[in-house]
Amino acid sequence: MAGFTMVELMVVIAIVGVLVALAAPSFTELMRRNRLSAAASALQVSLSLARSEAVKRGSDARVTVAANTTAGAWTNGWTVFVDATGTANNGIAPTADTTGATAVTRVEIVAAPTGPISAGQTGTLNYFTYNGVGRLITTTGASANRSFWFFDDTSEKYCLVLSVTGRVRTTRVASNASCDVD
Repeated sequence: MAGFTMVELMVVIAIVGVLVALAAPSFTELMRRNRLSAAASALQVSLSLARSEAVKRGSDARVTVAANTTAGAWTNGWTVFVDATGTANNGIAPTADTTGATAVTRVEIVAAPTGPISAGQTGTLNYFTYNGVGRLITTTGASANRSFWFFDDTSEKYCLVLSVTGRVRTTRVASNASCDVD
């Protein structure tokens, strides 16, 4: 007679159960790292888009926290827009300037990262601005290096380091290490 006995099936089920129990923590870690990496990558893509639009149009382009969020709450999502008229107030994308001309030439709203993710940065910024030559500038118009990071309750964080020239690089560091802005 061909087939499996009940004992053989129980042994196979037990072995599969042990393998799943061993693999589950690794899978959870993989998913956590993927969430952090995806959030950092999404912001990096948005910053690159803002820089290229600023250079292409010869005017300021900004990446700002999503509307109706608290200051510096980057985990709620962000918006990319070109401020062609220079009327963006405190980083918020205007709908029109005083003459009625549209100030926003392109808006991209990026959804908030999923999962229990937090964000940090050098200073509390509501936005990053690139000027018409692609350089990162501060609210006073000066150039400055900036760092930004995504983290959760584990031992590492994903850093985005924004150089004065506008270049963005991503690194993964220990949670107690700083994101190097040099």
